Amino acid sequence: MKRVLILFAALVFTLQLNAQDLDLLNRIKATNGKIKSFEADLANTMVKPEKTTSQEGKLYFVKPHQFTAQFTTGKYMIVNEKKIKMDIGMFHGTFRLRDGGMMQSLANIFLYGFQGMVQQLADENGYNLTTETKDGFYVVTGTVKKKKLLGIGYEHVIFKYHTDSLLLKEIVLIDYSGDVDTYTISNLKYDVPVDLNRFVF
Repeated sequence: MKRVLILFAALVFTLQLNAQDLDLLNRIKATNGKIKSFEADLANTMVKPEKTTSQEGKLYFVKPHQFTAQFTTGKYMIVNEKKIKMDIGMFHGTFRLRDGGMMQSLANIFLYGFQGMVQQLADENGYNLTTETKDGFYVVTGTVKKKKLLGIGYEHVIFKYHTDSLLLKEIVLIDYSGDVDTYTISNLKYDVPVDLNRFVF
């Protein structure tokens, strides 16, 4: 049943995008899907009406479902195949990842973004997708079709990929309160050995 729903969502999604959009998303997926691992510098900025906070750290990813973001402030987010452990924003603790669950959706924003799987993310979460080219980036925006009852989660999920390389530069998360959470990647080293102990907790 779930597979039927995903296929139906994919059909609706396809009808909403033109051929040029679909070609771009396919190229982004093909390019980023080749990457087996990376390490990078990571900057995070949270903009709220009352204040703006920033932190810097390191990001490590191993395809397909392991990544860790470690910040110099002591904040972190660690994702492995079955669990996520984090101390960042409003999330504190260790959580199991379940299909359709809030924490799985959060983990997939990053995992799918790293692998260029934006279309699949939209299919699974019911996003409307739009694309535009701006300031040297392809900007792919997913917008929730229907506001969630409790207003928990992200209304907009934005991915910025370089127009020349198609590689990921930034992920922007905008919640229902209008808070903007930005993760900017720099100094990437692709397909490097990553210590798998970074994903153990």
